[in-house]
Amino acid sequence: MANLNLSVLSNTNTATTISTGYDLSKKVALEMDLFARSQINILASMLEIQCQNISGASAVTCCISRDPLGDDFVLTATETTIQTGLNDDTKGSALIRLDVIIRDVNDKILYLHVKTNAGNLDIVSAGLTFRY
Repeated sequence: MANLNLSVLSNTNTATTISTGYDLSKKVALEMDLFARSQINILASMLEIQCQNISGASAVTCCISRDPLGDDFVLTATETTIQTGLNDDTKGSALIRLDVIIRDVNDKILYLHVKTNAGNLDIVSAGLTFRY
């Protein structure tokens, strides 16, 4: 069996007061930490977003772009339900299972854009799990 190289592009910033429209100033940068790689193709398997201060939102729509302005997408708009905490319903998680090859991640960074179906929330952390 071949080696399974798993890694994650993880957030380098957070975003507050995410609401019902995409806001370019609230994009979340997802960066990989792989040394000696100038260009890489990845097989993405899951996008995980951890939220807090959830107010009125029950779902998020996410997309991922190569560029900070959201014009070169590697994942188009995908909606998922927010699973709120059992003890604290102002905290929650949004998970999207993927099976997509993302090619030529040249600068080792992708940009996550998120909007809610209603209300607002804060993004505490985000990660895109992948194999390479």
